Amino acid sequence: MAKYPIEFKKKVVCFYKDNGQSETLRVYNVSKESIIKWRRQSERDDFMRRKNRKYTVQEKLDVIAYYKANGRTATEERYEISNSVFYKWERILYEEGSEALGIERRGRKSVRPTKDINNNKDLLEELQYLRMENDYLKKLKALVEKREEQERKSK
Repeated sequence: MAKYPIEFKKKVVCFYKDNGQSETLRVYNVSKESIIKWRRQSERDDFMRRKNRKYTVQEKLDVIAYYKANGRTATEERYEISNSVFYKWERILYEEGSEALGIERRGRKSVRPTKDINNNKDLLEELQYLRMENDYLKKLKALVEKREEQERKSK
């Protein structure tokens, strides 16, 4: 989704007020939803982008309940959030339950620390055994190669 400068948004809204929706769509080639949203923002003098806000589980449940009772447009106007946000909350609520609404899902996933294998004695013993076996096989291979080399020289 393209981010437009505030001056452009104001220009489009002024053109919309003077010429109507169809002419604005034809001239500026922006979506109808964007024009409607910008018009609402201009009425509130709210063209500046807001920072991301964290909502509590209860606030999310309230938004979902308001959406079910009053519809998408009314919810967007009242809470000033995109419909995709509360659609996502609704999906999470139905798939995972209300406690899943409290999980922060934005940003990168945290890296889990690796397990400390020093605490597991069985693994350490097995590792030591495998290392000794590997060393033994290397020495055996070297002796076999040495014997074959001597046999080739004696021929």
